[in-house]
Amino acid sequence: MKKIIITGGSGFLGTQIINKLLEMGGYEIIIMDLFPPREEKEGVTFFKKDLGHAFATNVDYSLLENPYAYIHLAGKSIFGRFTEEHKQAIWDSRVEGSKNLIDFISQQQYRPESLVAASAVGFYGDQPGEVLVESSERKNYYYLSDVVEAWENENLRAQEFGINVSCIRNGHIIGAGGMLAEAAKTFKFGIGGILGTGKEHMPWIDIRDLVTLYIQTMKAEDSPSIINGVSTRSHTQKDFAHAIGAVKNTKFYLNIHEWMLNIKFGEFGREMLVDQHILSEHYKDILFLPKHTDLDEVVSYYLKQD
Repeated sequence: MKKIIITGGSGFLGTQIINKLLEMGGYEIIIMDLFPPREEKEGVTFFKKDLGHAFATNVDYSLLENPYAYIHLAGKSIFGRFTEEHKQAIWDSRVEGSKNLIDFISQQQYRPESLVAASAVGFYGDQPGEVLVESSERKNYYYLSDVVEAWENENLRAQEFGINVSCIRNGHIIGAGGMLAEAAKTFKFGIGGILGTGKEHMPWIDIRDLVTLYIQTMKAEDSPSIINGVSTRSHTQKDFAHAIGAVKNTKFYLNIHEWMLNIKFGEFGREMLVDQHILSEHYKDILFLPKHTDLDEVVSYYLKQD
């Protein structure tokens, strides 16, 4: 049995990765998180840890010895008004949390063969008219891009200890719940909202494909350091809104402009409207290809489960 430790494993993506690993068999899974999963499962153990604080020296960590791999997903949700307190929590949970984790797994008895760490397409900033791949530079960026750069740098530091590290820059994850459910709640009485002008590209990926990407990356002997976790088809904010509207029987659409978002979300408003047409040049290196790339079908599939 190979030991897989999943930080933030009780969350939206972690839960689905665990279900897939259990289905595959052959893995002992340890969830490292602040909160236990909603249901107990055979083959899954919970280890309580706040990665925002360094690993104490007076704690028994024998459960974490000799891991095969870490899947590092821990991080406070970015969704919400960007107060200074919220921004600091986003930074601390990702950057400081990753620093503390890498310091811990640098020790031989806790050192995995591979680390697959969550990251985000927010790295690239606002780049309308450009096609972005892993080697693209970040431009016209705001706070979240700074977070991602520092976050990745901490995780990539594990390479110094002989660990194979891959940071997966997640696009918007579409699944049952999450951002799709939040967006769909606003479609009422035959009226729906389109963020921005509607022309902004919105990188996305079906959670089933993202789960496969994480697991295949974990199993690869020499995976790329950076991988864009996005669909092979690019869509806009208008496409996304109309996909929801087709399920919600929406007749009229209103554009939700940046100034409106800023009233509710502060700086996060402009982060929600970055224009990013993102593809991956590294899928071939890990023999991965998304299967669920029709946005209308994917949105319909999940919304009709509600």
